[in-house]
Amino acid sequence: MMGSTNRTLQSSMTVRAMFVSFGCLLAASVGAAPPSQNDYSSGMSVRANYSQPIVETVLPDDVYRAITRADLGDLRVFNADGMPVPHAFCAAPSSMAPEVTEQSLLVFVLRGRDQIYTDNSRVAVETSSGTRVNVEESSALAPEVVSGLMHIIDARPTQTLRAIRFDWRSPDGASEVKVRIEASEDLDRWQTIVPASTLLLAQQGDQELRRERIELPNRKYSYLRVQRVDSGPPLVLNSVTAEQVAAAEEIEPMWFNAHPMTSKEADVLYFDSQHQAPVTYARIRLPQPNSTVSVSLQSRADEGSPWRSRWTGESYVIVSDTVRRESPPAQFQATTDRYWRLQILKDPQVYQDSTLELGYRPAKLRFLTQGPSPFTVAFGSRRAEPAQPAVCDGLLANMSAADRERMIEQGFVDQIVQLGGADALKPLPKKTPAKVVVLWVVLVVGVALLVGMALSLLKRVRHPTN
Repeated sequence: MMGSTNRTLQSSMTVRAMFVSFGCLLAASVGAAPPSQNDYSSGMSVRANYSQPIVETVLPDDVYRAITRADLGDLRVFNADGMPVPHAFCAAPSSMAPEVTEQSLLVFVLRGRDQIYTDNSRVAVETSSGTRVNVEESSALAPEVVSGLMHIIDARPTQTLRAIRFDWRSPDGASEVKVRIEASEDLDRWQTIVPASTLLLAQQGDQELRRERIELPNRKYSYLRVQRVDSGPPLVLNSVTAEQVAAAEEIEPMWFNAHPMTSKEADVLYFDSQHQAPVTYARIRLPQPNSTVSVSLQSRADEGSPWRSRWTGESYVIVSDTVRRESPPAQFQATTDRYWRLQILKDPQVYQDSTLELGYRPAKLRFLTQGPSPFTVAFGSRRAEPAQPAVCDGLLANMSAADRERMIEQGFVDQIVQLGGADALKPLPKKTPAKVVVLWVVLVVGVALLVGMALSLLKRVRHPTN
């Protein structure tokens, strides 16, 4: 009895080992293989000095023509060894950073009555004739000038100001003075824009401590008036320099022509964008000048989805002498929909040859220069596992924003080349029947062995041998 029991246990352990081995084999067979460049249809090298740990480049339009996923999940970056490296996407800015310039301003000196200063104390004297003099201390923190010299700055030639810088000195040799700045459009009515600010100039041997810049509310000014408000004599201003901020220049979107499709409706035009781009703008190109038309623009992701309205309005093109005027682009919330429908709301027969231009702002790609260069951006795949990029500032996220910006280098993409080609755009075939057959054979054999062992054990229990 003991021998049969041992044989049964050994058989059970054999079956268990077989299942464990099969499980490991099955896991290895269905596990996702690491991605390779041939899993993607196209690629492009990135030119850079690679002197910084992060390279940033703007994705070209060809990427949005080839990718199959709106989230850019079928894009990866590979180093020269063919290994994928961490990457992230950042939204493209809609405008350039404002340009800050400096401009010297003309200063006029206004002379008033004899200089009289007060520290907000009140004095009164009482005499036998009835005059009374009292001395009262004020709790005000900032005494002010009641007359004397003032400086008027002509700021009319400037744009938006954000600060002014003074080259100054005080007749009494003071190292620290307080000033008030007022603004006016007509030299009559003045508004205080900086109630009190400190100018400082101190020297210790060869060292100098200087505060000569005063920030202003960002806006356009005509005239500025500067007064000293700390009971000292009026300042001597050698020069005044303005920091002006130019208006931020808008970055032109990336435009492309949508491909016209066949339409059976007289008042509707259909288009295929052939892009997976975050479209935000649209322009309707009318076939002839001096035209205007009311239109409605809709889009959808695929041919089975309902149409969604994106914009309704007027589109026109007017030519007068040498001046050509066109309606501004339609703007709406970004969408990666592929198919577009333009419904002409009036006189459709006149505008059947109209075309549609779509605009978007391409994303910026960042990646770590991990491993040897050059690095290749591969994209367009229906067989590779979707990538999991970091958020925009997710690379070197523990660093401060200023330090991280200093570690970003600008890169430039080369010409598009073929990698996996059209095969990478075909979905992976379904699992081969052989794997399914193997699975079922192993399961059936395992169950048969278990049933056999159970019957053998039952037989031995009923008919024990001596």
